[in-house]
Amino acid sequence: MDRVIITGGNGFIGKHLVEKFLTCKLLSLAVISNLHNIKDNFLSNKRFVEDSRLRFYTADIRDEKAIKDIFVNEKADTCIHLAAKISVADSIRNPDETMETNVKGTENVLEASYISKVKNFVFASSAAIYGDVRELPISEESELKPLSPYGTSKMLAEQIVLNYNRLKKIQNTASLRIFNVYGNGNDSQNDVISRFAQRLSDGLSPIIYGDGNHTRDFVSVDDVTDSMLLSVKAMENEENDIHSSTPVFNIGSGNGTSINDIAKKMIALSGLELEPIYKKGNQESGVILHSYADITRAKNILQFTAKKNLEQGLAEIINHANF
Repeated sequence: MDRVIITGGNGFIGKHLVEKFLTCKLLSLAVISNLHNIKDNFLSNKRFVEDSRLRFYTADIRDEKAIKDIFVNEKADTCIHLAAKISVADSIRNPDETMETNVKGTENVLEASYISKVKNFVFASSAAIYGDVRELPISEESELKPLSPYGTSKMLAEQIVLNYNRLKKIQNTASLRIFNVYGNGNDSQNDVISRFAQRLSDGLSPIIYGDGNHTRDFVSVDDVTDSMLLSVKAMENEENDIHSSTPVFNIGSGNGTSINDIAKKMIALSGLELEPIYKKGNQESGVILHSYADITRAKNILQFTAKKNLEQGLAEIINHANF
């Protein structure tokens, strides 16, 4: 791993991943985002500005020619593909755009990787592809029954990644089915922890929609980015089992935590005397009641375990907020 390309590098996971990769001995790191002036979004970090290995490109993964030109120019050996439309609610309102970006866009990135002889390809998939699984924990062998266009788009994109690997167009691939990632810098309204932190920083009670008993597998962004580096390391080890197995892995903590428990922990960490506010739950389709990962395969093949426990991660978010 000498020359790396990250698509979606300006996103929440992307920024953390760029920082982590810069601790490695790389010759170059190219970051692609569809946002204009992507470099400006990194200028607040002096380390990014001064690192001569880092290059920025503005391009949309739906633009086949632009993506191919970047890959041919960079001659990367490794691609981490993060770029995607990630909102479940938006995918329900605008399914065509989600499909075009997440499926066709992924195909464009894969084809560009093939043409430029990328050796290692890591795809950020999602636990949303499972849907509302009743048998817990969720293993990679669980039936895929996504409840939203977003989940469907990730399922289809993952299949295309597998096809490129099986057809030997890309030597090594890994699809990481990421559960509920959280951490500093996540300002998405889709993230319940970020919403709670913002409310608490304003001295307000967290708002819970429904009874708060639904559970999720919350995994730190630091652990998610670790899983991506571990995936590449496994690919580069010719004796690793990743080469003889279906390269699909759950990335989570392996634990389910209720939204009620998240709210209580964050209130306690904030030092405020508050109680959650409950509002009528959103009955929109695409809502999953319970979800947590079986990470046995990731442990055995990638040597991955979530190192940051939830209390530590929540404390970092609370300490980072403006109380």
